[in-house]
Parts: sequence; C-alpha cells; structure tokens
Amino acid sequence: MAKARAAKKPPTYKNIHEDVKALPDDNTLSVKNVKGWEKHNKERVKELKYKIRRMDKGKEKTLFEREVENRETFLANIVRYFDTSVWLDLFYGKDQQHKARYRTIAYAYDDEGFIKTSQDG
Repeated sequence: MAKARAAKKPPTYKNIHEDVKALPDDNTLSVKNVKGWEKHNKERVKELKYKIRRMDKGKEKTLFEREVENRETFLANIVRYFDTSVWLDLFYGKDQQHKARYRTIAYAYDDEGFIKTSQDG
C-alpha cells in the first residue's frame, strides 16, 4: 500500500484556475490553504445543522442558523475563487477571522492629472 502511495502522482487540479494553482503553498490564498478552509467549514456546517435540528426555537437557534448561512456563502465564494481566481468574500481564513483589504489596481485621474481621492465626478 505504501508503495502505491509513493508512486501516485500529485493532483493536477483540472477544475482550478491557473492563477490559483500558480500560488506557492505558503501564500494565504493558495490551493492548499483554501482547501483546508473549505474542509473545515463543510464539517462545521454539518455539525451546526445537526445541532439546529435538535433545538427548540429561540435566540441560540437563530444564531446557529445565521452562522450556517454565513458559512455556506463562504463555501460558495471558495468555489467561485477556484473557478475565477477572484476572492469575492469580505473575510478569509479558516473561521473567516481576517478581513480582506482592498487595493487600487487602476487609478482614476482628474482633469489636471492628479489621482482622484474621492468618488464625486
């Protein structure tokens, strides 16, 4: 069995965008890290749904339902990230503990050639 594992080729990830596959494993949004987040959140959703089914109506049940909805949306965004290499969620990490920061890719310039700093015309 160990011999067969050693001979096994590494995964090719045919369904994952090339830009995501090109990231090194130590990158925050690498395939390895995001797959780990995906696995953790799928397990957590399963646990929460089990708890919800056995609860009576109340504040705690509502909080669990909200957490399930948030995690399912996070999982959908992970799938979209693997397809497009665009991170859509405002948060990232195993338990969505980090907030994404935006950066400008293309600046807008005013009539005088200065970078615009406000949203108005």
